[in-house]
Amino acid sequence: MVCRLIGIAALICLCVVSAGAENVELKLSTPRQATLKEAVCLHVTPDNDADTVICLSAGAPLTLVARLKDKSVVAGKEGHWYKAEVMGGAVGWVFSVYLDIVPLEGANATAGACGSK
Repeated sequence: MVCRLIGIAALICLCVVSAGAENVELKLSTPRQATLKEAVCLHVTPDNDADTVICLSAGAPLTLVARLKDKSVVAGKEGHWYKAEVMGGAVGWVFSVYLDIVPLEGANATAGACGSK
């Protein structure tokens, strides 16, 4: 009985530690406008190896609606992955080093946790 309880407690601890290691998607409280610095593809998930949603030219406008909480490193450069929408309704992920983000005027940007999807 004691061994069973210890095993269950260990499993619960393992689940809590694993859940904390996940990079959380944060919804931007105010969507941000951005343009692409160079031609890149939006991805299905925040990973350069993920399937692409759409490839866009440099200067293409985007609306940023969310980002990952923690920074990542892609091709030796540190930044955030952003969830972006493009005209026509396509939604995908793009790495921040490829973005020219329009500054907010007179407001501080804050991010809140996304609800269930």
